[in-house]
Amino acid sequence: MKQNDRKKIWLLLIVCVWIFEARAQITPAHLQQFISEKKFTGNASLKYAAELTVFYTQTNFTTAWIQKENTVNCITFLNDLKRTASLGLQEKDYQFSYIESFRKGTIHLQNKNDSLLAEVRITDAAIHFYNDIAYGNTTPVLGYNELNYAPGCLNIPNLLATYLSKNELQLLITRLTTSLPELTAMESKIRWFQGLMARPGFSEVIIVSNKISASNNPLVLKLYQLGIVDTVDKNETDNHLKQKLKEAQQQFNLMADGVLRSTIMQALNIPLWVRLQQLTISINYYRWLYCLIQDQSVIVVNIPATFLKVYHQNKVILEMRVIVGKKSTPTPTLASTVNEVVLYPYWHVPYSIATKELLPAIKRNPGFIEEGNYQVLNRMGKIMDPHTINWHALNRNNFPYLIRQSTGCDNALGLLKLDFYSPFGVYLHDTPSKGLFMLNKRFFSHGCMRMEKPMELGHLVLKNNAIAIDTLEQKGCLRNLSPIRVTADEHMRVIVWYNPAGIDSTGRVLFYEDAYEKFDWMKNK
Repeated sequence: MKQNDRKKIWLLLIVCVWIFEARAQITPAHLQQFISEKKFTGNASLKYAAELTVFYTQTNFTTAWIQKENTVNCITFLNDLKRTASLGLQEKDYQFSYIESFRKGTIHLQNKNDSLLAEVRITDAAIHFYNDIAYGNTTPVLGYNELNYAPGCLNIPNLLATYLSKNELQLLITRLTTSLPELTAMESKIRWFQGLMARPGFSEVIIVSNKISASNNPLVLKLYQLGIVDTVDKNETDNHLKQKLKEAQQQFNLMADGVLRSTIMQALNIPLWVRLQQLTISINYYRWLYCLIQDQSVIVVNIPATFLKVYHQNKVILEMRVIVGKKSTPTPTLASTVNEVVLYPYWHVPYSIATKELLPAIKRNPGFIEEGNYQVLNRMGKIMDPHTINWHALNRNNFPYLIRQSTGCDNALGLLKLDFYSPFGVYLHDTPSKGLFMLNKRFFSHGCMRMEKPMELGHLVLKNNAIAIDTLEQKGCLRNLSPIRVTADEHMRVIVWYNPAGIDSTGRVLFYEDAYEKFDWMKNK
């Protein structure tokens, strides 16, 4: 061995000994003082100051990462961080490069303060990572949030400290991963897509032919990439491919007739990386929801899915189709609480609808008011005789009346309305127009949400007053009654969100059309 090589080896050994000596100098007293005096607060990369105190109080201020005896912890945490993409998270959020460099010894701790800061910095990243495993890294965008809900049903710092003390850190992800079916299905699909996209020679597929045949290679390959067929075998029969195409149509919330028309071709031609982004957003939304549904029933309306589910714990206890707002009159996102059920509700026609849609019809046909079972109220709330009003003198800028539709079979709100506060004046209600529920895309309302099974949800909300709903169903639609307001027995939370993916009752992952164009997928690539 050359003399220069010997010098290099001795220098390396001296450095390594020096590093471990620097780490060995850290005592619980040092760490407690560092934490109590918050000497780390100037470091912008730290996000969980309060949680750090909880964690180190639990560990009696012993180190978790930087000492020689902590090596296994550091390796285990790094291995967990390498799974971030498959979990719908991002490595860069958790100081991965810093921790990896520390583990490799390329970051040198010059003094005691450096060592203390490294220890705290890794703990902060760990709390951040396991927090996101439990609650998601994305909060749904809500136009109104009465609940001010933030998930917090698990004590992440305590759990982290406990699993480290048992040398079981490798089990913590499993402990924090809930059994909510959406999470299980989406994690599996994320892993499948990422595995495909990592293969040598992978490329996105564009289908141009509408021929349903094994000779249509792009079709077969895309169905394989989506996990709908098990192989790219060219011996697939046309009939089998047609059945699989129906599955693809169901996955994209389209009419499942096995015809390769433009709508399904457009859905199939959306790149896998876009589907991966949809799943990444959605899985984190469901993580965010988890705590809320553990001890109460929660109504969740997903606008792109035009679907409603009632969750309790990890189960769906009721589901139904809904009709939501058109793109021009979108349903707003919100979080609120059902406070009462209104039986035989009036429909107070919004000003914009009254002036833009009803007023022209009234001018054309003065009998429109009586035919539609409407009433006209002045500003004092008095019912007016519509024949005494000069309708042709009114317009959008001059309309001093409120139009309401009385009860009856033609009432736009049907027989039942769930009332909850929001600044948008929207609610969940029945509808006399049942036929629209048969359509796959149900964007027809002015913003309110029409329910396919209003009585079933009414029973859940009025669980101790079921007779009210039973009587309503028996009597049916009665005209010109006064609305009956019944206080909710269970003040159910309502979440109306815009979630780009979900699952059906069989556990199949579904991708929804971005009907309101909320996501700019190309921008996010």
